[in-house]
Amino acid sequence: MKSSRVNKKQPQIVWLIAFLLVYLGISGQPRAQDVIKLDSLQGILNTAKQDTIRYKTLMAIAELYNGIDYEKSLSLVRQARELAVENDWKKHIARGDVAIGNICIFKGDYKSAATHFFEALKYYESVDDKDGLASINNNLGATFDRLQEFDKALEYYFKSQNLINQYGTNKRKSEVLPSLYNNIANIYQSKADPVSALQYYEKALALTATSQSIRDKTTQGKVLNNIGKLYLNDLKQPEKAISYLEKGLKVREELGDSGEVARSLIFLSDFFLQTKQYEKSRAHVLRALEIGKEIGSLDVLKHASDCHWQLENTMGRYREALVAHQFHKKITDSIQNQQATSEITKLQLQYDFEKAEKARELKSEQSRFRYLTTIVILSSLLVVAVLLTLFIRTKARQTELKRKNLAQDIEIKNKELTTNVMYLVRKNELINSVAERLLPLQRNTSSENKKIIQDIIIDLQREGDNDSWKEFELRFNQVHSEFYSTLRKLYPDLSPADEKLCAFLRLNMSSKEIAAITQQSIKSVEVARSRLRKKLNLTNTSSNLVTHLANL
Repeated sequence: MKSSRVNKKQPQIVWLIAFLLVYLGISGQPRAQDVIKLDSLQGILNTAKQDTIRYKTLMAIAELYNGIDYEKSLSLVRQARELAVENDWKKHIARGDVAIGNICIFKGDYKSAATHFFEALKYYESVDDKDGLASINNNLGATFDRLQEFDKALEYYFKSQNLINQYGTNKRKSEVLPSLYNNIANIYQSKADPVSALQYYEKALALTATSQSIRDKTTQGKVLNNIGKLYLNDLKQPEKAISYLEKGLKVREELGDSGEVARSLIFLSDFFLQTKQYEKSRAHVLRALEIGKEIGSLDVLKHASDCHWQLENTMGRYREALVAHQFHKKITDSIQNQQATSEITKLQLQYDFEKAEKARELKSEQSRFRYLTTIVILSSLLVVAVLLTLFIRTKARQTELKRKNLAQDIEIKNKELTTNVMYLVRKNELINSVAERLLPLQRNTSSENKKIIQDIIIDLQREGDNDSWKEFELRFNQVHSEFYSTLRKLYPDLSPADEKLCAFLRLNMSSKEIAAITQQSIKSVEVARSRLRKKLNLTNTSSNLVTHLANL
């Protein structure tokens, strides 16, 4: 274990003040108004010599930024976690994983959230930390909830509930159960069971009604919002819905949590849209979009932009509706829920496999019989290997012939793929051209036909968005089956958009062709290529980007 850096001349009183600020100074005040506290913590961070103090201070400052600036909060937590890794503080590493996972959920990055949650889960199981296991199962439930894996989410939520009820103290139950009940209610609401959902929401609200702690107030704001949404969409009682939604917004504004305020504004915008109060709806959703951009939350931007384009379309503002719909599509593609679901499944399978492997290793150490069995198996494998060697030699010529045939097939498929890409480029150019030509017609036609033309434009947009990439990716994987796996192994931090660009460049496509198939400007593609060079560590080198990707 790496030892902490200690300055023996540092007065003990400074250490004590730092300790009190970190442990006692991060609760009880709205974070957006806590400027004095932030300045004090920043001063401690700048002068601290001990890694323990630096870790605690970084985590405390990150907590102040959480809900106000997700990127800043995430950067601070990662710095704290790196300190914990350097000193081999396993408990603090797990704490950092949980904090990073929670921020990633709010940002809409569910793949990263699940990765860190599973790492924390391994640690809590290794030390049999019941409280930690309860919390991390709750977090995993929330991740699967966002991915609409509702049965899987309930499985983790009930695991958390059982651990709390079996091992938790009364204080622990009061801290965790309100949030957990709210999460379970969310699942029942998503599964179209409003009666069960309302029961769990009311349980959570009852536990937080008289509390003034930030934790319970935060949960209270969520529950009030969710009950309002339930009354609006499922129970069809708008007069009750608006009461709960406005109470929820008030609680969140008092806390100063920008992310949660934005979510309340989205729910209220949806309420005013459904009750045909369009200007109020527009004012709320525009404010939510502004907050989402400020704090860098893809999740907020996704739901706000969805509400925005539906509102503009309902109001007959078709040009604004088209712009809003395109922005919503861009945000939705960035989140890549489908890919995140697949990656989380892989993580869970890997976690289960590693757990089973440890159990088998322990049993192997306790049993000499298994050792003898292994010797027998190895001997058998040796015999099989000899037989396989003889068989492989007889098949060598056939294998070489198949290899040559395969190379010829790949060359033919490459030509077909290039032809297909050019077809997609021309198709998207045609779709965009038709959509642009329809817009002037829309302004000069009757109000009755405006909606019909608008629907045609959106259908054309969807046709270009949905089919082009899927068809290209299918054909590309048939020809270059190992390209993506090699790329992700060498450069694991690439985004889905970066991977798409790499595939196009692998086929030696020009920026103009890429812009046509992705419906971006040529300038945007050139900027993306420049950023990709930096991510592939090709900046300030003579290496050609296309050549580099072709050699992977």
